[in-house]
Amino acid sequence: MRKIGGKLKPFAIPILFFLLVFSILTNQNLQNELELPAEGWSRSLPLDAGKVGAVKPVFLQESGQQHVYVPKENEVLSFTVNSDLEVKNKKTTPISIPSPQNFWAKDNEFVYVKNKQLIHFDGKKENVLDKGVFGMDANQEKIIYFKEHEILSVEPGKWTIKSIDKVEERLEAVVVNDESQSFLTSGVIAGDTKKAKAVFYQFEESTYKKHEILNKDELISENHFGFYFIEHGMDVTIYYTLFENTSGARSYNVFHGTNQMGSGDEWTFNKMTFQHKNGVKLENPKYLQYGVDENNLAKVLFTTRAMKSHEKEAVNVYEAYQKGDVWLTERRSTTNNGSLHAHWIDEKSIVWMNMISQKEFTFSGASANPDIIEKSLVITKEDYKQAISTTILSLFQGLVLAMSALFWITPAILFALLVYLVKISLIEDEDKRVMFTILALYLGVQLIFIQKLFNEHYYYFAPDFLAFSGSSFIIPLILAVLSGAAVMFGKKKDWSMIASICYFIGVNITFLSLTVGPYMF
Repeated sequence: MRKIGGKLKPFAIPILFFLLVFSILTNQNLQNELELPAEGWSRSLPLDAGKVGAVKPVFLQESGQQHVYVPKENEVLSFTVNSDLEVKNKKTTPISIPSPQNFWAKDNEFVYVKNKQLIHFDGKKENVLDKGVFGMDANQEKIIYFKEHEILSVEPGKWTIKSIDKVEERLEAVVVNDESQSFLTSGVIAGDTKKAKAVFYQFEESTYKKHEILNKDELISENHFGFYFIEHGMDVTIYYTLFENTSGARSYNVFHGTNQMGSGDEWTFNKMTFQHKNGVKLENPKYLQYGVDENNLAKVLFTTRAMKSHEKEAVNVYEAYQKGDVWLTERRSTTNNGSLHAHWIDEKSIVWMNMISQKEFTFSGASANPDIIEKSLVITKEDYKQAISTTILSLFQGLVLAMSALFWITPAILFALLVYLVKISLIEDEDKRVMFTILALYLGVQLIFIQKLFNEHYYYFAPDFLAFSGSSFIIPLILAVLSGAAVMFGKKKDWSMIASICYFIGVNITFLSLTVGPYMF
């Protein structure tokens, strides 16, 4: 046992130091996991809705809660979720609806497009309403669908079809919102050039009036899509997303414009700039959901990839409100993977699909309810798992610092080699002057080179106890003293001076890599 203890003695202090740093980093990362996405909002909580695939759900507002319909293989899952994130009335209907697409649902009845047919499922069987259909959208009172060049409507309950308009453009989408019988269409006019066209159909006095919104050239690498509108009397605000693929670089930008119907004014669309409260701009918003809050102010829900902490980024849900020329955002989700199809339950709660594997999703939610905020702060196994994995990743990042140590070691090695070639007896006699010169060269060069690594990145991400004034000098000196203590405690009697120096340098680089390395790169 004594032999084993003697062999392990040189590793005792480095191991204890590693365990100390690991526990401190893990606790710090655990606190990061427990951080709320924004003041007054809970962490993400899983909903008891089961697992689903990468599909597009349909949300219907009913009595202050959301009724969610989720297409699955050969069935549709439906459930209600309220502001307390409680899932109720969960059931499945044996019917196959292709996804992603919009569809109409009420109780056990559905209207959807499959194989270019508009189908009504009455709870027992499928009935074909029309053929040659490309897509549709609906609210509880109105179903609008389109063929290649024709727009039509279906009246729920009666299931009678009415042609609304025939158009020049090849239709690609129709948009209906929950609050209006108006709708918007988008399409493409193909010719010598490709034109993107959008038309707003305003419902007024039991008829529709057409208003051309957009008619502009569209590059082969562009696509105008994701149109949406919000009506305020005669004022209409329209949003759309522009996808661009330039030299392989893909980007998504959102534009919005407001105009008064019938005014004759041309539509002007401005790019929406999403900016977090820390000043960082959020790029490529996807899966946008538009609405107005209780003060009648426009708001937007979207997902995008952004940093959650200095070690981790994820596709999270953000909510944005306009302030001047920018849309200020706050994070609403804290999940670690992809988030899709976020939707408001009410003013103080949201729900979305959360990726758990490449092809599996669950539903998660967040709320401003104080009871739910408190509930979300309970530490889970997943929190520990994420904190430990983040710690391990950050320690591996710290190894990059060890590579930089080659510059610090080189002068000391060259000096030792020179002494060895010129007067080897100084090394054989373990002359203290040689030892102190080697150590002075190593530590002096280290202090010079490491200053560049204590940069803005380090001081932004490092915790306060490592990012104080003068830390670039004080921390290396403290770790040098600890490294010397490790040598005094762990060295063996048969170690030569060179062996002790090598042990000191190795331990010192390890201490630096563990302590400050994770925050320098």
